[in-house]
Amino acid sequence: MKRILFSFLVLISSLFAEDFSWQKGLDWQYNFDEAKQLAQYHDKMIFMFLESRTCFYCPKLKEEIFIKEEFKEKIRKHFIPVILDNSLDADSDVANTGQCPPRLTVSMTPAIYFMGPNEEKLARRGKKHMIIYGMWQLDQMLKWMDDAIKKREKLRLKGMKK
Repeated sequence: MKRILFSFLVLISSLFAEDFSWQKGLDWQYNFDEAKQLAQYHDKMIFMFLESRTCFYCPKLKEEIFIKEEFKEKIRKHFIPVILDNSLDADSDVANTGQCPPRLTVSMTPAIYFMGPNEEKLARRGKKHMIIYGMWQLDQMLKWMDDAIKKREKLRLKGMKK
């Protein structure tokens, strides 16, 4: 009887458990200020993923791109990953997500900001920050990440020349 009850409880819990396998292998942050501190300490850029509860592509991005080893390797080497709820003036309504600072909220999700550890602009054609909207395939995401890495290097070199 105990085995049957235990099996039943395991089955029920697995049906209602959310799959967070996309988080494995990366130390996702849920607080922007703490992510900035880590980025400053480790001299890395910030990879900020903004999501919302109603977004169709946010879970797809996590399940299809964030689980890929090439993605994880590049994040571990160059970025501090942070995931935040893009909702305005509300408590976070997305599971396992912190609240985005109002100055960084966007009009649509998914959205990914690439920025330096002190919120340095990694400009993209006149935009305040290098920000990418929508669902992307892995190869395009890796290209965006490489672009951010190159832009950060240019900023570093500029800083050294001064």
